[in-house]
Amino acid sequence: MAFVTRQYDNAQELTDYLNGIVLSASLPPGKIFGLDGLTLIINDGAAKTVTFADPTNVGLALPEIIAQIEAVSSGFATLRNYGHIAPPKYQLAFVGATDQVLHTGTANTILGLGTSGGPFIIGGAAVAIANIVAVFNMENNRIGVIHE
Repeated sequence: MAFVTRQYDNAQELTDYLNGIVLSASLPPGKIFGLDGLTLIINDGAAKTVTFADPTNVGLALPEIIAQIEAVSSGFATLRNYGHIAPPKYQLAFVGATDQVLHTGTANTILGLGTSGGPFIIGGAAVAIANIVAVFNMENNRIGVIHE
């Protein structure tokens, strides 16, 4: 039996990990350029394609990106900022229990999502409560977990 130990800056970050939430890489807090016409392909029970629209190339702010994803699949995407101080660490979070993001979207690289490794980007498997050995606070105000 092997144990995994993880450390996080706050409880929300830990909860997302335990629930297997799909997260993008860190994104800048301003606008993201180059998304016009690129795709994000998701599966929320049926394959759906988000084609981003930014025809004047003024860039899309993170809430605009979320809105365009939500127009195709409601309740699928949100934004996470786990309270990291400087610079802010914003990430797209895909929170549906069965939702998946395909590796083949042409916007994946710009959005900090994977582009290889299998047909889908799925969160780490959710950690069953029975497999959690300990959750603990650390001296540096971080929170940790040990699980099988």
